[in-house]
Order: sequence, then C-alpha cells, then structure tokens
Amino acid sequence: MPDYKSVMISSKKPNKNKKRKKENPFLAIVRGLVPWKGDSVGEIVRKIVFLVSIVVLCSAVLIIIDTYMFKPVREREEFNKNIMQLGNHEPTAGEIAELPEKAINTEYAPYYAINNDFVGWLTIKNVNVNYPVVQGEDNTHYLETDFYGNYSKNGTIFADYENVFKNTGETSANTILYGHNLRTENFFAEITEYRRVNLDDSLEFLKQHPVIEFNTLYEKAKYKIFSVMILNTREEYGDVFNYPAMLDFSSREEFNYFASECLDRSDFFTGVDMKYGDKFLTLSTCEFEVGLYDMRIVIVARKVRDGESDEFTEEQIASFRRNPDPKVCDTMRELYYYGEEWSGRYWDPAWIEGFKKDSSFITEDESLE
Repeated sequence: MPDYKSVMISSKKPNKNKKRKKENPFLAIVRGLVPWKGDSVGEIVRKIVFLVSIVVLCSAVLIIIDTYMFKPVREREEFNKNIMQLGNHEPTAGEIAELPEKAINTEYAPYYAINNDFVGWLTIKNVNVNYPVVQGEDNTHYLETDFYGNYSKNGTIFADYENVFKNTGETSANTILYGHNLRTENFFAEITEYRRVNLDDSLEFLKQHPVIEFNTLYEKAKYKIFSVMILNTREEYGDVFNYPAMLDFSSREEFNYFASECLDRSDFFTGVDMKYGDKFLTLSTCEFEVGLYDMRIVIVARKVRDGESDEFTEEQIASFRRNPDPKVCDTMRELYYYGEEWSGRYWDPAWIEGFKKDSSFITEDESLE
C-alpha cells in the first residue's frame, strides 16, 4: 500500500509567495558597525578601527565647538563678573598711590593695579560697550590676551601701540581703539549695529547712540560720531584708506585730508563740524556681512570741545541722513553699486573749517536729479 502521508508530503509544492522574515533595521545597522558573532577576524578589526575613528572625530568636533563657541562665552561671563566686582570695589589708598603721576580718575585705580597697561575706559550709553582699554607694546599682544594677562580668544579692547597718553591729558590727534567682533557679543560686536546691511536700521541705531565716552587716567571726554565706514585692508580689492597710520597730523592739510576721507566714505552724515586741532576717537573691528575677507567697520568721532554741549539736540539728530554714494573699494562697487564709479561728495564743505569746495562736490540740484 502506498504511504499516503509520504505522498502527500512529497507532493506538497513550496510556497513561492512566502515572505522571509525581515531583519530589524536597527539591529542590521548595529551588526554592520559592531563586532558580531560570526564575523571574520578582518571584519572585526575593520569595525573596531571604524568605531575608534568615529569616537576620535566626535571628540575633536566637541573640542572645537567648546573652544570657539562655549569657552569664549564662559570667559566673557567670567570677565564681566570680575570687571563688575572691580567696579564695585572702592579704591584703596595703596592702589591710588600706584597710579601714575597726575592721574585724576582714581576710580580706575583697581584696574591699573591689576594691569599697568590700563589706559582708560570706553563706554557707549545703553549699548553693550562698557570696558577697560589697555595698550600693549604692539598691536598683536592683546588680540588673544585678556585684561588679566591670560590667553583668550576674546582678547581685550586695546589702543594702538603708538598712541600717546600723557599725564598732562594730552593724547594723539587720533586715538584708535581695536576690539574683536565675536559671537560672544561682547567688546566690539555691538558696534557693528552702526553698520549693518540694512542701513536704515543702522541709521536709527546711530540716532539713538551718537556719542562715545572715553576716559583716560588723566581726563574724562566725550566724542560725537561723524563717520561710520566699511573699509577694505586688501589692495586687491582696490583703494585702501590707511587709517591706522593717521595718528597725528603735522598740518591742516593732513587733518583736512583725514576728515574729508572719513566723510567721503561714511554711510551717514551727522553734521558734526571739525577744525584743525580737534581730537578724534576711532573704533575699529572686523566686518563679516559683505562677503569679503579682512573688511573693517570703522567709526570715527570728534572730541567735544570745551564749552560745547556733549549731546546732540533733537533737531540735530533728526537731520542725520544717509550718504547717497559712499566711497568704497572697487570690489564693493562691483558687488553693490553695479560697478558704477563714485559720483562724488554729498557733504557740506563747511563741516571742515578751511576746506575748499571743488568739482567733486555734488550740488543740491544735482543730488535731486
């Protein structure tokens, strides 16, 4: 007799539509990365090398992020905390005794006691600019050195090493202060608000903060802003205005040249008048919005004279206006001004005492065309 059970089994056809059981995707990824039972020696070595490389890469990324983002922020917070504590500290007789001869602003004695490179204090009212200023033996030391002498990407606001601060109160004709523009939003990051891509917003910011205060050990002084410029430092971009070299003026012509160039290149006009013998304060920081390397935002202000109001009137502030065509380097003209040549001067020559009007000035009728 036939074995019906065997016949039935042997005659049973395989089900081609039967689906294989899918492997868990997560488990498949793990098996592809982690040494697993059944892997060959070569496969195990490959996986171990890969995992070690991933760990090293992640560690390096975390270190870079901490170094350039979180560490500077921690340093900023620690710096601000320490500076505030010093500001609340009443100068001791010993600290005051250490000040240079004829120093009158004794409230800065605690800062000078910590760092003898201290030369003054910079403030812009209602803006995050309220810092000590130092002066090194060159213009590189304080780029990555904090006020306490420690290494820091934040650096410190510092005066040009060739600037003069005499105990008679005399300073250079043009005092230049440098500071970083970092994501930590301290030091000179805030002054970039004076020159953003949206110039209308920057004009409003200027109207709200048109005065800078810079006190040295020997005097207190305020300065009225008259120029906000964006400048190139690379000759391949075209014309370079070498403002760092202009610390003193040996003649009226040199003074007038500097003042006129600042007005030509300014994005805004505030109507501040100038005359030979006036002192300037220049703030300089890096610019990152126009898309060119080594650009600078430079703000120049004229020192308030004896007997002059240290504030702008409402009428004066209302008269602040944009420069229709600031003088910029060739590359910027190609990028933002369609390659058109600079049209000329739109400011009032009366703003610079003794400045002679020439053909480069645009008349009121011409400006309306």
